[in-house]
Amino acid sequence: MKSTFKIFEANKLITEILSSDITTDEYIKLKHDEFHHAKFNRKFNLITDFRLCENNFDDADLQEMINIFTENKGKISREKSAVIISEISRLKRITLSKNLSSSPQEIKFFTNPEDAQKWVEK
Repeated sequence: MKSTFKIFEANKLITEILSSDITTDEYIKLKHDEFHHAKFNRKFNLITDFRLCENNFDDADLQEMINIFTENKGKISREKSAVIISEISRLKRITLSKNLSSSPQEIKFFTNPEDAQKWVEK
C-alpha cells in the first residue's frame, strides 16, 4: 500500500494514511504534494494515521516522523490535528516540538480512528 492523503472539502478535513514502509523523505514528499493539491486548504483539520508504519520505526525514526508532522503546523492555520497510533505508551519516549505548546493549534493522539474523527469534527 502506498501512503495517501484525501481531502474532504465538505467536512473541512484532510486524512493521511501512512504505509508500512514509508520513509521520512517519502513523508516530506507526501506533505509537499498535499500542500500543492488544488483542494488543499490551510484551515482544514487533519487526521494522520501512523498505525501501519509505527511498528517499523524505532523510537528515533518515530521521533523524526512526529517532528515532520509538528513542524508542518507552521504552514497551516487549522485548529485541530489528530495522530492515530497503536501504542500510546511510545509517546512517553517521544519529545514533542517546543513550539507546540505555544501554538493555537491542538494536536492530540488517539488509538481509535473513530475517536480522532469525532474530536476533529467537534
